Amino acid sequence: MYNQLKKIYKDALIQSSSPHSFSHYLWFASSDNEYFGIEKDSLTTKDILLLETFLQKVEEHQLSMSEKEQWWHELLFNRALQKTPSTQLRPFRFIHFEFSEPLLNKEEWKEALIAFFDSDLVIVWKSFTGGVIVDFLPEVKTEETVPLHDIIDITASDFYSNVKFYIGAYNDIEENLSDFFHWEQKCFELSLKARKQANIHTFQHALPYMLTENMDAEHLPYMTKMFGTMLDDEKELLQSVKVYIENNMNVSLTAKKLFMHRNSLQYRIDKFIERTGIDIKNFQGAMAAYLAIIIIEK
Repeated sequence: MYNQLKKIYKDALIQSSSPHSFSHYLWFASSDNEYFGIEKDSLTTKDILLLETFLQKVEEHQLSMSEKEQWWHELLFNRALQKTPSTQLRPFRFIHFEFSEPLLNKEEWKEALIAFFDSDLVIVWKSFTGGVIVDFLPEVKTEETVPLHDIIDITASDFYSNVKFYIGAYNDIEENLSDFFHWEQKCFELSLKARKQANIHTFQHALPYMLTENMDAEHLPYMTKMFGTMLDDEKELLQSVKVYIENNMNVSLTAKKLFMHRNSLQYRIDKFIERTGIDIKNFQGAMAAYLAIIIIEK
């Protein structure tokens, strides 16, 4: 994208991870979260309309951040560990989020979230479609969890947008926090890619896809041979087994989710065990079959 724009606007074009100098540049964001600034004097009204057909125009007010939000942004994206914005930070976790399309009314969405989170809520945006909520551990421990399903429903009904979450692990401020944050983002990306219909993701969901991400290709022919003709003729059988394992080997629950009779599902499970020799009714067999199916799907 940058090279194509450079041919047209030459020295009037700049690229940055954080838009600036709005009085001099008009800024646009790509779907890959890249920011391009073009000198206003080099743009005509027709140019702007054309650019807006494939890029998201960035307004200065959309990027305004509070002092706390700016501090977290510097820490996570620029690895600038400065003096903490408060005398003592409680343990916290990152709840990563990704929208299906750019969210323009960000402040209104934040106001809606305050009812579900600590009043000390911090949201750091990395793009127009995604970012992270810094969720602090409550001072008074409760068994209640943040109702992310309710937030998803409210976002859909009030903001006409779909949002997906990744729930991270609790942390303290430390030097390698930015690296851990970006690692969680990678987990989220892998889980999003593999579990397209899921709205809530965690490490346990992402781990199988992380383990199989760089699987040596030499193993694939042998794994494929072990599953035989199921790959071509009985893909529904493999999918049924995968859903069965994802639902804790609960036949009744899996049958309900697959909209099939319990006995029909049991027949598929027994057929898979007979064909592969992998007993998916126990933990070791289920784990092996699950990872193998993911590798073959990829």
